[in-house]
Amino acid sequence: MHTKPLYQDLEAKAVSDNCIKVTINEDLSLETATIKILGPNRNLMLLVKPTSYTLDVCFGTGEPTFVELHTSNGSSVQYVKGSGDDFYKK
Repeated sequence: MHTKPLYQDLEAKAVSDNCIKVTINEDLSLETATIKILGPNRNLMLLVKPTSYTLDVCFGTGEPTFVELHTSNGSSVQYVKGSGDDFYKK
């Protein structure tokens, strides 16, 4: 078990235009962890205290989205794969 999030500790992908699935490595302690869902300008859209290693989050956006995993020992940020597909077609 470790407490400093690494890039490979987090996976996020869009499952629909309005929903994402976030998966956290089970070797990472969730005791002090928080998840921030960020918009295309890295603006805070949602703050979540994870209680499990898999989160399904739905909210109204069609824009590129990022997920930031925080613990007391650091953070890791990733682009939500597949988010904002229509945004980039404009």
